[in-house]
Amino acid sequence: MNSKIIRIIGLAATVIGLGANLINDWADEQKMNEQIDKKVNEALAKRDVDAKES
Repeated sequence: MNSKIIRIIGLAATVIGLGANLINDWADEQKMNEQIDKKVNEALAKRDVDAKES
């Protein structure tokens, strides 16, 4: 009986760890996408300003 409980706890810990890792990766990807969008918008705004000055 104890070995089954230990196996279940081990499996649950593995699943929770995997879920936490996936959530962390997703959050990192969202941050990266936000930074990319910000940099692209800044570059486009600078290009527009440079084009108006020409």
